[in-house]
Amino acid sequence: MNNAPALLKNVPDSPAGRQLKWYVGLLLSAGEGASAADRDRYTPEFAPRMGPFESDDREREGWRGFAGRLGEISELSEVEPRSEFKIDARITAAKNRKWQLSVEVEPDPPHRISMLNWERQFEFKLEVREAAEADAPILADIERRCPIVLGDTHVHFDRGTDYFAFARLMEDCTIGIASVDGVPAAVSCGTKHRVRIGGVIRPIVTVVHLRVLPEHQRKGLWGAANRALDKYWKTVDASHAYISVDNAGMQHGFINTPNKWSVLALRVQLGCAALAGPATGRIATAADAPTIVELLNSFHGREEMYVPYTVESLRARLERAPELYSWDKVWMTDGAIVGVWPAGESLRVVSETKDVRTESLRGVVLDYAFKPGAEREFEALLRAACGRIHQSGMDTLSIFSSPSSPGVEVLRSLAREVEPFNMWTPGFAEPPDSRDHGLYVDPIYF
Repeated sequence: MNNAPALLKNVPDSPAGRQLKWYVGLLLSAGEGASAADRDRYTPEFAPRMGPFESDDREREGWRGFAGRLGEISELSEVEPRSEFKIDARITAAKNRKWQLSVEVEPDPPHRISMLNWERQFEFKLEVREAAEADAPILADIERRCPIVLGDTHVHFDRGTDYFAFARLMEDCTIGIASVDGVPAAVSCGTKHRVRIGGVIRPIVTVVHLRVLPEHQRKGLWGAANRALDKYWKTVDASHAYISVDNAGMQHGFINTPNKWSVLALRVQLGCAALAGPATGRIATAADAPTIVELLNSFHGREEMYVPYTVESLRARLERAPELYSWDKVWMTDGAIVGVWPAGESLRVVSETKDVRTESLRGVVLDYAFKPGAEREFEALLRAACGRIHQSGMDTLSIFSSPSSPGVEVLRSLAREVEPFNMWTPGFAEPPDSRDHGLYVDPIYF
């Protein structure tokens, strides 16, 4: 922090200026001296956006991560007091990236911080807005042109003519589109929903996907496109994301992001042709809701991230987009249930490895559970589901689990492939016993 006096010398000694000095000083020192008591620096309404403030060590870890992502601050200039209680400053950080930092404080002592905002400064005209149905062709085109790199394999998603199908399954979804000099260049999708971490149900934002056209990467559009999600931050406790273990680019981008979990999420791929079995069980109806709720809650109840269902919340899930996923997509026996969204009706997964191109149409298991001892019934329902969607031209059934989740051994025994993903929850630390509980992944928000 030796360069702090020089960098901060032009910051005025005002209520807002003193808070700006404190905040930037912590960045310059990579969190040295930060503590859980810093919560009192912020208003009660704003404090949840700045951290959980669970302990001094975790606060310092969070500051170190933020300072690492930002990089070395080389200049603090254009300090503009808007009033005694609001101030702006331009910060130049690593790779000559420029930011405007705005700080606003309460007018009464102790002048707690009520607003703090970072905004990247660009050398081009940037526009960010929420996407509408009319943008579907543009959004689909961006996704097709932005492959995910997994080692030697490039994967992209072709959502066809119904781009918004996946979004209709979500309770509260926002898709943002960012344009560079008037040309669409990036798309971000985020959703607000509830999860349970350490036994506490919390509202969070999950960034479901983010795509930036190759010619516009490394321009700061990652954060810019996510501005469409700003409306959520005052009403949530944390953010949340999954990244493939094999996605080296995104793993590098998250290297300084705090609260990476040690428990992996597993996407298990079942080959439909090999596993296709005869129809078994029966189609569920709305009258089965209490039975299904009890079975799901008993099966997943110990897993982190799982929010127990009520009859009302299950009905809402199954009736939110009935053309995609409803009671007729849920099959059950006396001891097991499996609900499948035939995602391949609106989504094609395209992979290229060493100039070899493959296309896959997939179904996704959105809900499953079985009673103790009903493993065979569960397997029979999975095989029947593979048979049904295979007849519709789909080749893969995807289902999620974790290394210590119930049913994982049955899934591993049937798997054609198991894909591991890391999970981050910036704002909340992984509970110490999560490995014992397992990790629940709701595929709708994956």
